[in-house]
Amino acid sequence: MEKTNKKRMLLADGLCLVVAAIWGTGFIASQLALEAHMSALLIMTLRFSLAALTMVLVCLPGWKKRRFQDFKAGILPGIFLFGGFYTQILGQSHTTVSHCAFLTATNVVMVPFLLWALYRKRPPVSTFLLTALTLCGIGVLSITPGSFSLHFQLGDALCLVCALLFALHITTLGKATQGRDVLVVNLAQLTTSAAISALLFLFTDLSSVSQADLGRGLPAVIFLGLFSTCLCYFLQTLAQSWTTPAQAGVLLSTEGLFGSLFSVVLGMEPLTKNMVLGGVIILTSVVLLEVFASKANS
Repeated sequence: MEKTNKKRMLLADGLCLVVAAIWGTGFIASQLALEAHMSALLIMTLRFSLAALTMVLVCLPGWKKRRFQDFKAGILPGIFLFGGFYTQILGQSHTTVSHCAFLTATNVVMVPFLLWALYRKRPPVSTFLLTALTLCGIGVLSITPGSFSLHFQLGDALCLVCALLFALHITTLGKATQGRDVLVVNLAQLTTSAAISALLFLFTDLSSVSQADLGRGLPAVIFLGLFSTCLCYFLQTLAQSWTTPAQAGVLLSTEGLFGSLFSVVLGMEPLTKNMVLGGVIILTSVVLLEVFASKANS
């Protein structure tokens, strides 16, 4: 039984890294959609709606055997998922990209404290230390020297709210997956995010459609909907049924590292000392996390 649990945890950690890698490519797809003059809310509505529709098709076989309790469990994570994306969009429009990237990444250190506060589950000291080390790596990776001022703006506050909402998503999703049908939980969170995005888009941003070059932007949005959203959030949901939210948080935070790596490989930006140093720090955190987890389960 212990060997089975250890194998599942290793598989879960691998899935989290796969998710982070796909999310890294998502940065490029999102940029292509924005360059096609598609608004952020339009992108959110299309990507979540496409992902939810795909999950409906996946869940239809054997639908009568699915439980409403499993769907209900995914609604709260879906609300936090939408909130994280939306506050990130608002925050980025009122601050710099480096501020937004770093402040959003602070969710990695929030997860262990939320687990402790909400569920009375205090992670080991090594988890707190490694999440802090990961955040340092993200800071080195994402912040250009001299670009990060100490002036705290409205956008910075919104990005911190965004980080809290993403941390709550990871934390509540970990709870929602326990003993549940992960397909239905994922369907619920994607449907919830799609519904809120669509309502907000219809009431506040409908006029932006006329400015969008849909022929140019739709392929990128389809990639975001099918892979960065539908597939990734299913894999994350599955992984979190086998590993801890704190561990998942550290592994998922490598998204920025993968995004930088793909940008360099595709010639979109040059390789810098910051990228190398930040990448080494993050990879060290991930390796140590696996070592400590392995010792805890042995």
